[in-house]
Amino acid sequence: MAKEISENKLNQLLELNKKLVSQEENPKRLKLLSDAIKSMLNVDRCTVFMHDDTNGSFWSVCLDGLSFLEVPDDTGIVGEVFKTKNTIMINNAKNSKLFNDVIDTSIGYDTRNILTMPIFGYDKKTIGVIQLLNKTDGSEGFSEEDEKVLNYVMSHISAYLEAML
Repeated sequence: MAKEISENKLNQLLELNKKLVSQEENPKRLKLLSDAIKSMLNVDRCTVFMHDDTNGSFWSVCLDGLSFLEVPDDTGIVGEVFKTKNTIMINNAKNSKLFNDVIDTSIGYDTRNILTMPIFGYDKKTIGVIQLLNKTDGSEGFSEEDEKVLNYVMSHISAYLEAML
């Protein structure tokens, strides 16, 4: 898999690992991860939703435009990915029955394309979901390569996220 990932992206991943190791505050770790993935994959937004088994919900502290977000774990695309443990790529959000525009409406955002992937812990339990919105590189949307890169990154970063729970 590493041969399929560009040297530049691998270097970015190594740099991210160094930063995550040196950062002890969980909200700052999530922000570091979000910023690195936005840069690596040329996306406008990246949100890491961590699952709270007790409340049956997801929480996030690094959603662009909001300081804290909590959503039920059975709604929208994030809920579907959590339930099925399958990645969902949508390159025309408005035409997807899974797309929920409540957040878009509340913050004045226009979601065009979405890549949402489960985050697995050591025991393959789903501990969260990562969601990327809107490619910024002029492409029509997400590609299989974007999915491969995100999967590769998350396979290396998930231990940091699991340690936060």
